[in-house]
Amino acid sequence: MRNFAFPALLVALISLGTVFGQTTSRREPPKGSLTSGTIDSQFIYLYAISRTQDGIEHVRQANLERIRKNVADSIKALTKEISDLKSKDGSQQAAVEAMTDSLSQARNELQIAQREKDSFSFIGISLQKSTYSLTMWGFVLLLAAALIFYIYRYNQSHVVTNDTKKAIDELQEEFDQHRKKAMEKEQKLKRQLQDELNKRLG
Repeated sequence: MRNFAFPALLVALISLGTVFGQTTSRREPPKGSLTSGTIDSQFIYLYAISRTQDGIEHVRQANLERIRKNVADSIKALTKEISDLKSKDGSQQAAVEAMTDSLSQARNELQIAQREKDSFSFIGISLQKSTYSLTMWGFVLLLAAALIFYIYRYNQSHVVTNDTKKAIDELQEEFDQHRKKAMEKEQKLKRQLQDELNKRLG
C-alpha cells in the first residue's frame, strides 16, 4: 500500500506543478534596476519583475532584501545629511552671533562719535563729523545686510532639515507598507497552495 501511495503522490505533485506553471504569468521586465534610480522607481521595477499567480504577486526574497538594503542606505545618507546640516547650522549661528556683536559694537561707536566735536582726528586723519557719520552708517548697514543674509541662510537650513526629516519618515512608512503587503500576499499564496494540495491529496 505504501509503494502505491508514493507514485500517486509524485504524480499529484507533478500535475499540480503543471497547473501552477500554466497559471503563472510574467510581465515583460521594463527598463530599470534594483541598484540604481530612486526608491520609488526601484519599487516600480520590483513590482514589474514579480510573478503573478492567481492574482497574487510573488516577490523574490533576494529582490525584497535588495530594496530593504537600498532603503536603509537612503535613510543612512539622509541621516548623515541632517547631521551635516545641523553642524552647518551651529557654525552659521555662531557667525550670526558674531555679526550681531559686531553690529552692536558699531552702533555704540557711532553713538560715541556723534557726541564728539565737528572736527576730530580719526586714524591720524582729520575728518568732519558728517563724513565720519556717513562712513560709520555705511559700515553699520553693511553689517546689518550681512546679518540679515546669515539669518536667512540659517532659516533656510532649518527648512531643509525639516524637509529631510519628513522625507525620511515618508520613506520609512512607504517601505513598511510595501513589506506588509508583500507578507500578506505571501501568506495568502501559502494558504491557497496548502488548500490546493489538500484538495488533490484528499
